[in-house]
Parts: sequence; C-alpha cells; structure tokens
Amino acid sequence: MLQIAICDDNRDDLSNMEQLISQYRETKNLNCEYAAFSNSPDLVFALENGKQFNIYCLDIVMMGLTGIDVARKIRALDQTARIAFFSSTNEFASHCYSVKACGGIVKPITEEKLFPFLDELLEQKPAASCSEATRASDEFAIFVKTKDGLQKIPISNVVYSEDGGRKVLYHLR
Repeated sequence: MLQIAICDDNRDDLSNMEQLISQYRETKNLNCEYAAFSNSPDLVFALENGKQFNIYCLDIVMMGLTGIDVARKIRALDQTARIAFFSSTNEFASHCYSVKACGGIVKPITEEKLFPFLDELLEQKPAASCSEATRASDEFAIFVKTKDGLQKIPISNVVYSEDGGRKVLYHLR
C-alpha cells in the first residue's frame, strides 16, 4: 500500500492538501494512506521511530526545521522515497537538487496542478528517476518522459537540446 506524508505548518494549506489527496485517491481508485503533520519535528519524530513513507509532500518554509532539513533527514534514512516540495516561493529550487527531490508545485495548490503532478510522480521509479541526471555505469545520463514511458539517455549521446516551452527536443547521435 502506498504511504504518503504531508507536512505543512500552515493549517489551511495542510487541510487543502489533505482534501486534494483524498480526492485524488478516490478519483484514481488508489490504494493508499496518508498522514498529515502540522510541523516538521512531528514528522522527524515519526521517521526516527521507524515510520516510512513512499512519498513525502513537504512545505519548504516552516518554523523550526525547513522542508529541506526534513528532506535531508529522510535521505539519511531512505534513498528511494520520492520527495516533493510545495511552497509559496521558487526561492529554494536549487536546494531541492541536493536532496534528490522529484519536483514541486508553487502554492496555492489546486487540483489542476496537483493531480497531473501526482500522476507523473507515481509513474516514476523510486530514486533513480527523481534526479535529472543519474550516474550509471560511470556515465552520466538523463531520464526523459516520453509517450513510450521513461527513457534513459546517456549524456554522451546528446548533441544538443532545444527548449520548446513545455517540451524539450533532444538531438542525439
């Protein structure tokens, strides 16, 4: 069974996330459970006492430990969990790479933003697909979502890429 943790110290945002994940679960007929944490120390305490989740939905700006701090603690215990950030700012985007986050959404969180994001998150394989570049067989590679699924492309095969708005066109050898 899929286990999801939601952590946000803003009660309204936390309640909104709970409602949306519950709605997503019903819409997709998904067999999952979620736990909501209104502060980061409670989530860290649960982790330190053996609780594990497949997906962590973390606010970045929280009192006490930030979402990035919590993500570091998660990574110390679990390299395969998917971590996603939900924040009111893009200011911390660069820090997300250091904890191999799978992405994030800028608040306010809506069904139109969250549902496609969760669809993509659930399609990913744990850990390796969450980072943009992964080292495998001593060669860097990127994982690209295509109509045929997730494709691994060795960096050495990329001649150049073009930014086409919501799509990237990779020119390969």
